[in-house]
Amino acid sequence: MSSDEEVVNNLVAEIRVLENTFNELTSRQNLLERILIETRASIETLAGLGSSKSDEVLIPIGGAVLIRSTPPNSDKVLLNVGANVVVEKSRDYASKFMESRAKEIEESIVSIVSQRNQIAQRLDSDRRAVQSIVNKQG
Repeated sequence: MSSDEEVVNNLVAEIRVLENTFNELTSRQNLLERILIETRASIETLAGLGSSKSDEVLIPIGGAVLIRSTPPNSDKVLLNVGANVVVEKSRDYASKFMESRAKEIEESIVSIVSQRNQIAQRLDSDRRAVQSIVNKQG
């Protein structure tokens, strides 16, 4: 096997690994973005609970079906703090906790975007290197 073939084979193997890593990071980013949307919706809902003094609320039960109910006591909420541990906390505490969680998620997304950009640059560099070797041989 010639030196150029060996270099091309190594670059192609690295490109495959980088593409898989890039795709995995893209999946993680998409998941985090969905979680962030849900977290922000929770923050908005918590804010709305304090300002709303309604006699009736609609509760979604799935399949685009809603039921009417009296509003729950919104002074205290049940908050999942991780590892499926749920604690009762004040609405204000829950809002601050969710704001903190949203900030952490945003930081994770920024980190993943940075990693994806680095991988994309490396992929581009490797592809150009392979193309250069192929053009040189042809």
